[in-house]
Amino acid sequence: MRIASLQKFLVKGLQLTVVTSALSACSPSLEGTYSDPGQAEIVDDKWSETDARKTANSLISQVLGKSWLSDFETKNSKKPVVIVDDVANRTDEHIDTKALTEFMQDELINSGKVRFLNADKRKQILEEIKYQNSGTTSDATKKKLGKQIGADFMLSGAISSSVHSQGGLKTVTYQTALNLTDLETTEIVWSGKELIKKRFKRSSTGL
Repeated sequence: MRIASLQKFLVKGLQLTVVTSALSACSPSLEGTYSDPGQAEIVDDKWSETDARKTANSLISQVLGKSWLSDFETKNSKKPVVIVDDVANRTDEHIDTKALTEFMQDELINSGKVRFLNADKRKQILEEIKYQNSGTTSDATKKKLGKQIGADFMLSGAISSSVHSQGGLKTVTYQTALNLTDLETTEIVWSGKELIKKRFKRSSTGL
């Protein structure tokens, strides 16, 4: 009786070992390495962080190199204050346009040629100032209402794309169009476009 029970126990243990080994064989392994975040990489046929960075670098370089900047400084004897609006996504892809606006923000701030407003945090900043003026903060440290800076210009735009396939080749072209608007007059003082075209060779699984 004891021998029979021992045999059943050994059989069950062997079955469990076989099942565990089979599952382990089916489980995919994962290998990874760090890569240079500044290096251009194409991992698929979609808009990427590299595209956002290249587009922001080019367009901000364009806008800061035009005459509107020197014209404003000559007339007002100060640097212009710029605010960046959301970039509209007019493609069929899900694009993180926030990443593009953040790259543009970095380029604008680091250029030292303009002053930049934090539009995204205006609501939170207003709540903080109201709190400071509620009697809970000392007069020496609280910030006053009515001291925020108004923007002189708004940078806005949109991303669109076109896709063409022929034979085993596929091309995707992204166009990012920006314009800079004088908030007081609504005059567009600058307009520019950046094109990114990527070519892909269709694999056996397709793109």
